Amino acid sequence: MHRWHTEIFAPRGRTSCLTGRLTGRPAGSAFVARIGETGSMEPRPTSDDPSASGSYGGVPASGSYSGVPSLGQVLGVGGTEAVEVVRAPRGMDVPVRGVGVFDAGETLEAAGQVLVAVGVDTSSEEAPRVLRDAARAGAAALVMRRGSAGVSERLLAQAEEGGTALLVRAAWIEWGELIGLLRAALSQGGARPETAATAADVALGDLPGLAVALAALVGGAITIEDPDSNVLAYSPTADTADPLRRLTILGRRVPQWRVAELAESGFLRTLWATPDVVHRPADDRFPERLAIAVRAGDEILGSLWAAADGEPLPAGARDALRAAAETAVPHLLHHRLRSRSAASRRKQAVRALLEGRQPDVADSAAALEVDPRVPCAVLTVAAAPPVPAPDALDRALHLASLRAAAHHSPAFAHRDGDRLDVLLTDPATGAAHRLGGELATVLRSSGVRPLVAIGPVGAGLGEAAASRAGAALVLRVLRERGASARPSGVRTTGSAPEVAAAEDVRYALDALRVVDAVAALSPSATDAVRELLAYEAEHGTDLPRTVAVHLAFFGDAAATARHLGVHPNTLRYRLRRVRELFGLDLEDPDVRLLTELGLRRAGLIPPG
Repeated sequence: MHRWHTEIFAPRGRTSCLTGRLTGRPAGSAFVARIGETGSMEPRPTSDDPSASGSYGGVPASGSYSGVPSLGQVLGVGGTEAVEVVRAPRGMDVPVRGVGVFDAGETLEAAGQVLVAVGVDTSSEEAPRVLRDAARAGAAALVMRRGSAGVSERLLAQAEEGGTALLVRAAWIEWGELIGLLRAALSQGGARPETAATAADVALGDLPGLAVALAALVGGAITIEDPDSNVLAYSPTADTADPLRRLTILGRRVPQWRVAELAESGFLRTLWATPDVVHRPADDRFPERLAIAVRAGDEILGSLWAAADGEPLPAGARDALRAAAETAVPHLLHHRLRSRSAASRRKQAVRALLEGRQPDVADSAAALEVDPRVPCAVLTVAAAPPVPAPDALDRALHLASLRAAAHHSPAFAHRDGDRLDVLLTDPATGAAHRLGGELATVLRSSGVRPLVAIGPVGAGLGEAAASRAGAALVLRVLRERGASARPSGVRTTGSAPEVAAAEDVRYALDALRVVDAVAALSPSATDAVRELLAYEAEHGTDLPRTVAVHLAFFGDAAATARHLGVHPNTLRYRLRRVRELFGLDLEDPDVRLLTELGLRRAGLIPPG
């Protein structure tokens, strides 16, 4: 049994278009289509020839679907880059009435729905069965992720047999984002205001052309802005344009003082809260303005601003701007998708290179617009102990990523937990150290003690993962060695290095590699050290640190006691307890060697 959760509603003021939603309820009237659970799923009668009965699974197979967007319209508005059409047996004119999530558990009516099969890939054994069940429920299309083995022949055959379109999600987009995109596109896919016929002829995504067409429609100068008041496009303006419009166009965004003014007056709050046109009266500085938010369902895509351009706005400007906002929806959806697509692809590309996915090197290089043969190095940025508060670390690493992006040689940042990896391409001699110093300065100015580890330079982007692994080892040295690593020519805070490459700490790196190799070959000592550390975690006796300092001072009891700030008798008692509890006789040179290696691996030697 399977279930599809689907909510369908008609947005307020427009009943010609049905919009699918997954959660929440719309501002307009709504009805929820839910079919209760059944004990089993009985196949619905179907025909090999959908046109014979004029329908397939409850959805008309062809003809005109007045007011209901087709699959082609929905994907054309925003999904052509987010999903790949693998098979569409009934073509792209199939009507779409909602978006649903495929989920095992119960059977729900899914006629005309685009179903999203989260967790199912095209190579899996269950994929043909899921597609078959979706077809029996009348789904217009089913979206899966692409499997490692591609699309199986069984799945393609099932698509042809069942008639439901098979779509594959692009790797760069998350399921939640895809669902929101389809939902927003669906709300506009079948709607075109009759009063905006000229603007509707503008090619999808041509925002400058759209601004010109909307200016002719409204009768004033038009500015198209995103939700952050950045200018996306504007219509040509007359010489009599007011200074504010000129400043906005030249700066490609509304001046910050103006944004603050609109926010303080409550104008922006009203703009984003109401579906209607908002009027800003003329004052002694600027002429009147009309503004309206551009929405797709609950999504705010941006805003349209109309200003008088040499003559007052005409009487019908309000109604025209309402129609213009409807017309702008698919264009702004397309713009947002393209912007997010490029950013998401770059992010995926950097991650693939850092993780060493060799088959993806050429594609990743193309996404980054970098020659895959250029040398590269990875810098890993982290905070030195004590670890700062999460908010402070987030801010510091974010600023470091911005600094990396501004580097004259292409550099790409990737956040990985509590550290930031920076892929530096085509580094000149000394460039990695210079960038490392700049990143350390950014962290330090944010109140965070920095550590920057530099991996070896690789001959091409295919060696980025190896450079990252080298940087990870250097970072371990910087964290564990602390004051004992003093590379020449490297800036330090006190005695601890901030920035270092492998050649700066080569002896410490060699020791680290030895420690890692020996750990698997010396189970007796390794187990004893592990028990010592576990005992410390439970009882807080300071025994591991006592042993570490004792070994670091080559068994000199007086120097060890002074460093620990304890009486020599206390030191002797502690060492006796270590021998009694864990069998570590530090008079034995073999035990001393293996214990020191174990404590080095735990970061306790050399002592801070």
